[in-house]
Amino acid sequence: MKILIHFILLFLISCMAYKSNVTNNGILKSNYQLVWSELFTENNLDTNKWNIEIRDPGWVNNELQAYTDKQDNIYIQKNNLVIQGIKENHGKAEYTSGRINTNEKSSWKYGRFEIRAKIPKQKGVWPAIWLLSETILIDGWPKCGEIDIMEHVNNEDIIYGTIHSEKYNHMTKTQIGGNMIIENLDLRFHTFGLEWNSESLVWFIDNNVYHRIDKKDYFDNNWPFDNNYFLIINQAIGGFWPGDPGVDFRHTQFIIDWIKVYQ
Repeated sequence: MKILIHFILLFLISCMAYKSNVTNNGILKSNYQLVWSELFTENNLDTNKWNIEIRDPGWVNNELQAYTDKQDNIYIQKNNLVIQGIKENHGKAEYTSGRINTNEKSSWKYGRFEIRAKIPKQKGVWPAIWLLSETILIDGWPKCGEIDIMEHVNNEDIIYGTIHSEKYNHMTKTQIGGNMIIENLDLRFHTFGLEWNSESLVWFIDNNVYHRIDKKDYFDNNWPFDNNYFLIINQAIGGFWPGDPGVDFRHTQFIIDWIKVYQ
C-alpha cells in the first residue's frame, strides 16, 4: 500500500509540474526556468504588469488607428486578452485599436518567449508581438535594436519574424527576417516563440523552428541584442506595410491566450 501511495504522489507531482510548465527544454539551452507569465485570469488587464499606450494616428508607420485605453479596444474575455480594432471616429482618427507594453515593469535579457495567440486575417490589419530595447530613449531607433517575434499583415497565411538594428532595418530595406506559412492561420490558436542568447536568435511556431540568426554571420560589432528588452503587443490598422483596410472593414480581434517567459 505504501508503494502504491508513493507512485500516486509521484504521478500527481509530475502532472502538476507539466501543467504549470515551470521548466522547458529549448533549442539554445536546456532546462529553462519560468520567470514571468501572464494568463489573463483577472477581469481587467493587470496594470501592475502592463502599460496601455495612448497614441494618435500617424504616430509611426503611417498607421491609421488611434491607440486608446477604451474597454472596446482592450479587454479580457474568457481568460483571453482581446485587442480589438474598430472602425469609428475618435478625435482625428477613423479607427481605434490597442497597444500594451511592459516597459519599466518587466524586461529581459535573453530567454525563451512563448505567446499563444489567434491571428486575424483581414485586409489592412497588422497585429504584432515584439521586443524593444530599454535603451531606445538613449540610442534611438533602430540603433537600440528591435526583435519582432510575430508579425502578420492582411489576408496572408504567412507569419514573419524579424530583427532591426542600426545596420539592418526596414528604413533601408535591409532588415533580416524569416517567415512561415500556416494554412488557415486564423482558424485556431498557435504558439509563437523566440529563443535568444548572446550569440543567436531563433524563431519558432508550435515548436517548429523557421528562422535563425547567428551573430557571427551578420555582425562584426554593433550587435544590439545584449540589453534588456521589454514586450509590446499591438494591432495596427493600415500603415505602410498592409495598406488601407477594405471599405467593408468594421472590426478585427487579435486574441492572446497566454504569455510565458523562460530563462
